[in-house]
Amino acid sequence: MSEFGLRILNIQAGSLYGVNLGVRDMLDVKDAMLTNSLFTNYMLKHGLNVWKGESTRDIICLQFDYGCRGYDQEVTYLKKSMKDLEDPKKVYKKYGKFLSEAEIDEKMATFSKFLLKADENKSLFKKISKEKIRSEYYQNGVNVTYYTHDRKGAIIDSQTIHYKMLYRTPGKAKKGSCMFINADLYDVAIDYLRMGIQLPEGTAPIVEIGAYASLSTSTIVGTVTVDPHDVLILNDVVSTFKTSVVSIEMEGEHCVAKRYNDYEVSNEMFDGQALIDESVFPSWASGFVLLREHFCKAAAFCTKIQKFFREYYGNDYETAEIEDIFGVKHKAKDIKIITTTNAMKWLKFDVSYEEWCKRVTQDNDNQFGIVKTCHPSKLGEVQRMSYQMINALNIDSMSEVMQTTVDYIEKLKTDDDVFLDYLEKNQNFSNDFEALLALVKWNPDFIYSEYFRERKIKIIETYILNFKTGKVIQNADNLVIVGNPYGMLMHTVGLNAEDDPTLRQEDHAIQCWTPRFKDGEYLAEFRSPFNSKNNMGLLHNVYHEYFDKYFCFADQIVAVNLIKTFFQDRNNGSDQDSDVIYTTNSKVIAECASDCVMNYPTIVNNIPMETNHYHNTLKDFAEVDNKLAAAQLAIGESSNLAQLALTYTYNLEDEKFDDYVCILSVVAQIAIDNAKRSYAVDLVKEIPYIKAQMDIKENGYPAFWLNIRPGFQKKKINPELQCPMNTIYDYKLREFHSSVPTIPMQEFFVKWTSEGFSRYKSKAVEALIEKYSLELYLSQANESDSRNDNFFILRKDFEQMIEDIKKVYISRNYQDLMSWLIDRAFVITSDAKRHRGQTETRLNKNRSLLFATLYRINPDVFLKCFRKNFFRLEETE
Repeated sequence: MSEFGLRILNIQAGSLYGVNLGVRDMLDVKDAMLTNSLFTNYMLKHGLNVWKGESTRDIICLQFDYGCRGYDQEVTYLKKSMKDLEDPKKVYKKYGKFLSEAEIDEKMATFSKFLLKADENKSLFKKISKEKIRSEYYQNGVNVTYYTHDRKGAIIDSQTIHYKMLYRTPGKAKKGSCMFINADLYDVAIDYLRMGIQLPEGTAPIVEIGAYASLSTSTIVGTVTVDPHDVLILNDVVSTFKTSVVSIEMEGEHCVAKRYNDYEVSNEMFDGQALIDESVFPSWASGFVLLREHFCKAAAFCTKIQKFFREYYGNDYETAEIEDIFGVKHKAKDIKIITTTNAMKWLKFDVSYEEWCKRVTQDNDNQFGIVKTCHPSKLGEVQRMSYQMINALNIDSMSEVMQTTVDYIEKLKTDDDVFLDYLEKNQNFSNDFEALLALVKWNPDFIYSEYFRERKIKIIETYILNFKTGKVIQNADNLVIVGNPYGMLMHTVGLNAEDDPTLRQEDHAIQCWTPRFKDGEYLAEFRSPFNSKNNMGLLHNVYHEYFDKYFCFADQIVAVNLIKTFFQDRNNGSDQDSDVIYTTNSKVIAECASDCVMNYPTIVNNIPMETNHYHNTLKDFAEVDNKLAAAQLAIGESSNLAQLALTYTYNLEDEKFDDYVCILSVVAQIAIDNAKRSYAVDLVKEIPYIKAQMDIKENGYPAFWLNIRPGFQKKKINPELQCPMNTIYDYKLREFHSSVPTIPMQEFFVKWTSEGFSRYKSKAVEALIEKYSLELYLSQANESDSRNDNFFILRKDFEQMIEDIKKVYISRNYQDLMSWLIDRAFVITSDAKRHRGQTETRLNKNRSLLFATLYRINPDVFLKCFRKNFFRLEETE
């Protein structure tokens, strides 16, 4: 097994349907990852076939993005594709680059071949939608045939595997994809995932079991071993509070916003959280661990549970017992984890406590998977806001809100140490930041080099672009929420959790404690998805000695008072299963949060649950997943529409826009949650309905839309619209020009050529680097994607590229290889200039990836391709 998991295929179901019909030659396929998880570990022990320790055919991912075309549609599509090859703009849009004449001719020939094949197989075509393909494959499974070819491409062997639908995570359901497994392994796998649960033949909770059965497939970074009998499960505590609200309800087919005073809201104080004793908490983790087990998910916060019990029970500690909700008595001294029924999803399926314990022991050797833990921000003491947060602030406060970012950008331009520190904090596996830092350490004058300055300009331009899209930095962090942890300890021993002395009720702020900020500070908080002023909260950071006495908090954790507050509703129905809030001590933003709490009532979701009753059939499973896939755009669309409505509230008097902001805030959360629970609102219809009521054609879009929506038509912008984000859009940054002249790369370059140098092998390495596209990395493997398949695949591909290059070249020739490639990329020597027109290269467009690759192969040899001595430049006037 690799450190990431096993490679699997992600196949477009529409292309597979065409191949199996005989009307297509090739599958539309890309790599995916069966990441390390409790499920993966189990299947490796129960028959999963693995190739070379890194891939398997026994599990595939099917993507239902399109259906299968009929004959007439196929011919029209192919002719259009050939016509588009004549338009360079369409070529670039489709392929992400301009194609050479040879590449265009090759694609023309391929499309012509497809046209001939279509004519030959006209009678075999069948037009079918992606929804019907999903239903067919869910119910009947699907065959995939794999071929083995000889060196000349001739088929010498084949293997056909029949796959059955196995599971999809909520995230995969929104993307329209699903995992299928070799039918020979289906019974073993489905028994594991569902813990042996048998659903009734008639009406069944298939939405819920679809979401919770996949919990053990979550990507894990480690495990913690705890006997399930040492997990204490209690009922949660509900704390109520009366306040003014905006209630989102259904009237007919559509949502409406109604305002109520003295309305009762409630918090489930320990929803999704757990306390884990320090004795079993992993030494490598920090603050909390997000746990997964069979139908179990909880954020477990490091706690001195046994210390609390020793002090509470005193002389009776050795014999003290605590009874759980099942009537089972646990010795206090044996308890390792404390949680509530909300974390145990198996309780929804009539599974007994002993059955669950048995499966945890039998299937996973008492191991709980750890999905994540606390990590300090890569940005240090600051963290980026989002444009949704920015747009909910006061327009007249924007200069103060932007100041930290503006000052930092100026330092990036003018202060070399600040820029180098930025590189240090933001290096990753395939950018060239580590190589740049090493080169500057090797020769400090490299900061004046042509390439370094080129990269510095590009890096700062990217930073400014992010700033213009709302990525404004504050003294802030994304903090993991835990609700009244000391109150939870009190609840464990039978005391009233609402008597928690550590966090008290205040009139206009909610008390909290986080070591990230100072005692007594007021903090503004935002939870994603954040869409309205009604979602902004004000916290008051208040220390109590019990926090240090009984808990091992990291700076990235915040304990929040859920006793008689509106915290959970204010944050769009948040819970504590690792939900985070963006938290800042910025005074101007905290003042805005105070104003919002006073003047913008909390939104409550009173949309009823869906009344449709699904049956325990694969046809109904397909129907549910087709609905989820159809609504996958609802999250982004509802959020963008909410920001448009919020912009209108700054400019137009009509109160309907305030209502739409609140409605869309709820709709966005429903879109996120609908893979776990279904609400009686049709997202696919509701969002266009609201959009139609907003008179967008007449009112237009704010100018900042041009930054957050690349390619947006400028003619749709209404320059009269004012909002906080437009302040950033309009802000002009000062230009900076260094007084130190730029040094050409040839002044640093050291040419190496020895006997036995192979230009052929060097070109092979060049081709490998071109194959691994930096553009692909930048577009798909950014920080926010670091837990998804693309990140793991791209990182694995990078590692594989390094290994492939090492196979092409033995170490004694690395110096020649690196020298030749650098020369090719920068066209430094006369030899490189002479060959420039004879052999095409894209290295000049991929220099950063080239540097990252060469440095990773052999740092010492890479540095020897550059002069080490100082130039000792003097500044000019």
